[in-house]
Amino acid sequence: LPNLVFTEKLSTRSSDESQTLAAHLQEKLAGLYRSSPALGRYFSEAEISAFRNGSVIADYQLTFVMPEEQQDQLRNVTLSREMVYNVFRQFLYDQEQPDESGQMTLDDYIDPISLNMCLRH
Repeated sequence: LPNLVFTEKLSTRSSDESQTLAAHLQEKLAGLYRSSPALGRYFSEAEISAFRNGSVIADYQLTFVMPEEQQDQLRNVTLSREMVYNVFRQFLYDQEQPDESGQMTLDDYIDPISLNMCLRH
């Protein structure tokens, strides 16, 4: 989140600043993936686990629920790391800053080049 300045309060999950930013990012991530034609039906939740220094780095986990009978196909194609990553990057590139209501958008926070993703099963 290059447009934000890291403070010690962000490193404490119980602080108002940390909880407010986490809730905002979780809402934005959930909206992004729920609205995706490819991923929306499988998306379950977004959870912010921590904020770290480096402007502000957000560690988060996305949860997708896959039908048992289609897990191999979905994991390798539809829910592949590349697909999840590319949906997010495309969303960021498509956004215009800021919207007419003055609301912050994800791209106010996130540089698409800075995205780093790892896959957990």
